[in-house]
Amino acid sequence: MKRLILLCSFMCLGFVFSYAQEINEGAKGMSQGQNNAFTVLLKLTEKKTIQKAWEKYIKKFDGKTKLNKKTGEIFSNDSELENMSANTVDVYATVNQKGTGTELTVWFDLGGAYLSSEAHSDKVAVAETLINDFALSVSRAAIEEELKEEEKNLKKVNKDLDILKKDKKNFEDEIEKCKKKIAEAEQGIEENIKAQSDKEDEIKEQEKVVEKVKEKLSKIDD
Repeated sequence: MKRLILLCSFMCLGFVFSYAQEINEGAKGMSQGQNNAFTVLLKLTEKKTIQKAWEKYIKKFDGKTKLNKKTGEIFSNDSELENMSANTVDVYATVNQKGTGTELTVWFDLGGAYLSSEAHSDKVAVAETLINDFALSVSRAAIEEELKEEEKNLKKVNKDLDILKKDKKNFEDEIEKCKKKIAEAEQGIEENIKAQSDKEDEIKEQEKVVEKVKEKLSKIDD
């Protein structure tokens, strides 16, 4: 047997309500007619996600839980909520999409009467705590999922940075190669200029030799 223990602190409740609005009470239609219910709006959640989460959560109170896919109603038969009732409690719940959030509505059948502030003022806090605890678990799961996504994004941007660093290193290496080639080319130019100068001197000397040979030929002709 499991007991519903009231352990929520004001800090925890404040955290919950950053993800869930206040719990509203009032008569709502369900499979058993119009009965008093407790409704809360959960932000940034999807209907199917909340349905599965609620089924898992409510099962810990030992009731037999089943989702009616046709009506969308989740019925937990003979749940043991001892702080709410000495007898077992039938819990009904529906989840409806509301914009970017979801609306969870819960009915507690105490056996002949549905839980309400008017008839069971001393028991309502138990229902509110149960719903708040669920909202907290949903909020935690949502944040954990968000954390996984942001950690994935962090890993990606770190990888992008590593690529940029590698590219920078490649550019720097390329610049060094280009500098070396430029230095070699500048040295080649200097050597070429000197070689041209030497060759011009060689040409001048060769021109003198040619002139002397021409003079010899001229003397023979004379």
